[in-house]
Amino acid sequence: MKISVFTVCMPEYTPEEGARVLAKIGYDGVEWRVTAVPRLGAPVLNFWEGNRCTLAPETLPKQADKIRRMCARHKLAMPCLGTYLGYQDLSLIERVMQAASRMKVTQFRVGVARYDGKTSYGELLEKAVKGWAPVVELGRQYGVRPLAEIHMGTIVTSASAARRFIEHFKPEEAGIILDPGNMVYEGFENLQMGMEILGPYLAHVHVKNAARTIRAGDPDGNLRWVCDSATLRGGQVNWRDTLKTLRSSGYDGWISLEDFVPGDTESKLRDNLAYLRQLMA
Repeated sequence: MKISVFTVCMPEYTPEEGARVLAKIGYDGVEWRVTAVPRLGAPVLNFWEGNRCTLAPETLPKQADKIRRMCARHKLAMPCLGTYLGYQDLSLIERVMQAASRMKVTQFRVGVARYDGKTSYGELLEKAVKGWAPVVELGRQYGVRPLAEIHMGTIVTSASAARRFIEHFKPEEAGIILDPGNMVYEGFENLQMGMEILGPYLAHVHVKNAARTIRAGDPDGNLRWVCDSATLRGGQVNWRDTLKTLRSSGYDGWISLEDFVPGDTESKLRDNLAYLRQLMA
């Protein structure tokens, strides 16, 4: 397995700065955050707002050759593009695919459907499958595979739910991003069973951690638990066991770091890489 970083966790760096830092530390690749870029001079607010280590989907085709050369210069592969596009954003999805094809990136993330209880799961699933069909068709044309991420608050919170959605498409044309950290919030299943359920659809892995803590209690004594980001060592996902299970299941693809805990970014990147390589040794 090779290790990349999803640039959502590098908000203070520009893409050029981010690539330079990742190469200096020794990562194998970079997964670019693709969404609206903050205006020039805007403050860095957090991982999701004001994040400078971001590429805009509208202009990505014009930047594709520059980004490809930059990554080649720093010896960084690009296993996936982490877009924030939903399947409804078909025109922007095609622009990302055009760029990905030129950048030699073969996979990118596409949203499925959020679940809030107002619309039934069955209706959301049907709409998402129909909505993904033209995305998958575009992927055939450009040689880029769309991936759905296992994520809390969506209709694909677990391996079982993800498989129920993605099996409407061929595994060579669509896949799943496994995210055990997200499954701490919602969707936990036995990991080995989950990998067996995903089978050939398992295409990419996000690496982060989370933990539940008691925040408050109800007057009747029922405890209220909340979930939040945690360090790789300090959360409920045992990454030693997870990597071992990935290996035993035959997965030999990329694992891509996301780290949403406070702290100095470069220090965290160094520590996380050392820890993951220690576990993989």
